[in-house]
Amino acid sequence: MAQNKTILVVDDEIQIRRVIELKLKINGFRVISAGDGKAGLDLIHAQAPDAVITDINMPVMDGKTMCVLSNAIKRNRRFLTVVITARISPTEQEWISEMTDTVFMEKPFSPAKLIDAITHYFEGGNQ
Repeated sequence: MAQNKTILVVDDEIQIRRVIELKLKINGFRVISAGDGKAGLDLIHAQAPDAVITDINMPVMDGKTMCVLSNAIKRNRRFLTVVITARISPTEQEWISEMTDTVFMEKPFSPAKLIDAITHYFEGGNQ
């Protein structure tokens, strides 16, 4: 199933991006990446990924803004968004529950749990 799925990784920390990219590729996913929310949003429009993994705190455009702007796209084309960040209070997380097909994971995160969440989404027929 993973062979035909494209995952977009959006994070300004190259080390985190590379770790996530490697885990996804090992599991058979096609991976594209961006270093900020603006570049990520551009790739969501241009490449139509099946899932997006994003940090919140980034330069140019933060992950929250990217998620809010990309949520409108989900009315016509559903895709999973996984928000991964550290240092966020429960009240700051409330907007995540208002997004379509969006889940939250706190840093540090388990790459295995990330893969499980993505696989579960695709196997559930949500794509």
